[in-house]
Amino acid sequence: MTRRQLIVVIALAGLGVAVLAVGLRGSGTAAQPAVGPTESSLIPDFTPAAAPVVKGTTLAGRPLDLASFRGRTVVLNFWASWCGPCRRELPAIAAFAKAHPEVQVVGISYQDDVGEARAFAKQAGATWPSIVDDGPIGSGFKVPGLPATFIIDPAGKVTYRLLGEVTEQQLVELVKPRATS
Repeated sequence: MTRRQLIVVIALAGLGVAVLAVGLRGSGTAAQPAVGPTESSLIPDFTPAAAPVVKGTTLAGRPLDLASFRGRTVVLNFWASWCGPCRRELPAIAAFAKAHPEVQVVGISYQDDVGEARAFAKQAGATWPSIVDDGPIGSGFKVPGLPATFIIDPAGKVTYRLLGEVTEQQLVELVKPRATS
């Protein structure tokens, strides 16, 4: 290997480490306000004034329109049966949903097989409605990866975006002040 080739290899390796560091710095489970930049330039900003349209058919075969939940706080969780972190966070969401019936939990099974999503939701005890999205809903919410959870206030405004696994305590802290709004 020539000296010039070695310099190029070292420079590319350094660039790769820098990109990885920026990406890891932006991952995690910290709540991110729906307005303003995220910690990482690799994750798209999310600044809608109102939640994008969410319409579809639930895994149980019923129609669902997010707008029908106006007046209630909504926890909107993007998940998939093939997503390990999604599988790990589901018990926390289930515990939150059981303890806070005044809050509507809605799932979006993102880019998932309907049969596998239905089986996983049943096995995991997800009692809230979930619809399967092949991309349009996720694009509207600018979902950078799974899991992703959005808190929507009673007026239909997205107030928080949580990237990565969510805990029951995080949901309680973010939703409780908004549940009575």
